[in-house]
Amino acid sequence: MFNFSSISKTLTEAYTGAPNVDALQTELGTPAVAPRVVAEYGGVHSATCMDYDPIQRLLAVGVDTGCKVLGAHGLEALLATPHHVEPAMAVQFVPGTGRLVRLSVDGGIDVWSLHSQTLLASTRWPCDVTAVCGLRRSPFVLVGEA
Repeated sequence: MFNFSSISKTLTEAYTGAPNVDALQTELGTPAVAPRVVAEYGGVHSATCMDYDPIQRLLAVGVDTGCKVLGAHGLEALLATPHHVEPAMAVQFVPGTGRLVRLSVDGGIDVWSLHSQTLLASTRWPCDVTAVCGLRRSPFVLVGEA
């Protein structure tokens, strides 16, 4: 036969023995966390433009959050931009440099390094931009205005 007093005592101890979460938070403090998208699998949503690099055999697809780079053997990399979250107007590989340039519809220009998968530069052009072109083996980018 069950003894309800021992079950009640066990439940009361378990309930009151739980740590105070608010006190723990004030003791430990808030950690400095900077979340970011590490991977994104599946179909490319909101794709607006693309470019293909025949040397590296990579396909860059411009999306509203940055660029998605696709390659052989299931290679996928999402190069996200924290600044220009508008749809991409153009993406282009810069030949011989391992860089990728993205132009957004509001005139934002982002440059990524494919080797480190980091954003190297990000700026907003003051005029209406219609085209962008990276120069071979050069740190410069040509920008076409309307």
